[in-house]
Amino acid sequence: MSTINDDGHITLQATAVAITKGLRVTYDSAGKILASGAANDAIGVALEDIAASGWGTVKLFSAPGTFFVVAGAAVARGAALHAIAAGKVDDAGANLIGMIALEAATADGDIIPAAPTR
Repeated sequence: MSTINDDGHITLQATAVAITKGLRVTYDSAGKILASGAANDAIGVALEDIAASGWGTVKLFSAPGTFFVVAGAAVARGAALHAIAAGKVDDAGANLIGMIALEAATADGDIIPAAPTR
């Protein structure tokens, strides 16, 4: 039976690939989450490191507040964020995700806070 989620946090199972905290995630047809690609619609961000086939908490993009995201390269503070491969974000690209960087990232893998713009 399905349930309604009122607080914007949900516990979901990962596919056979581990997910790092802060990666954007998408939901597959088997009901599992995986790191979102550049052109995939993501449902939210992993709030913790999630082991392969393990369970972890995702903050849905519909939830209020700010998000921690993983940069794929250097990102300027205040920049509009774009989806890139492997669930990461960048300040350049073709796919805006409706968030801005609240702090700068200096390298691939930096976790930075981001705020929704819509």
